[in-house]
Amino acid sequence: MGEEVRTIVDVIRAVSGVVETTFGAPPTTKDVTEGFSRPTTYVEPTQMGAQRTGGLRQDSYAIQITHFAPRTRLGYLGLLEAQGRLAAALDGPVFVSERFAVYPTDVTFDLRREDMVLICTFGVDLYQDAPDPDADKEMMNELHMQRKE
Repeated sequence: MGEEVRTIVDVIRAVSGVVETTFGAPPTTKDVTEGFSRPTTYVEPTQMGAQRTGGLRQDSYAIQITHFAPRTRLGYLGLLEAQGRLAAALDGPVFVSERFAVYPTDVTFDLRREDMVLICTFGVDLYQDAPDPDADKEMMNELHMQRKE
C-alpha cells in the first residue's frame, strides 16, 4: 500500500512550521474576532480545488499568512525584516513529511505600514498517486437490451 493521501490539514501544519521557524512562535489558532496580542500570525487557506485524472490526484490551494507586527517606532523595519525571512523560507520546498514536499508558487507580499501588517499569499499544488477507487470492480463490456413483445 502506498503513502497516505495528503490534505489541506497536512499543508497547513507544514506552513505553520515554517511560520514558527520564521517568526519564533507558532501561528495562533484563535479567531481574529477573539482578539490577540502583537506580534501574532495567522495561517489560513483562502481557496481550495481538487481534480483527478486517471490515477493522479491534483489538489490546489491558495494559502494566506497574516503577520501582525508590534506597533513600535521600529516596527516597520521589523516588518520589512520579517518579509525578507518569510520570502527566503518560501523560496524552497515546504516539507509536509520526510518524503513529501510542496513548492509555493506565485508568492506575493502586501505590507501595510499604517496597520503594521504583513500579508503573504501563495499557491501550492499537490500531485499524488490516487488510484481509481473503482479500478478493481468489474466493468460492463456489453449492454444487451431486451424489448418486450
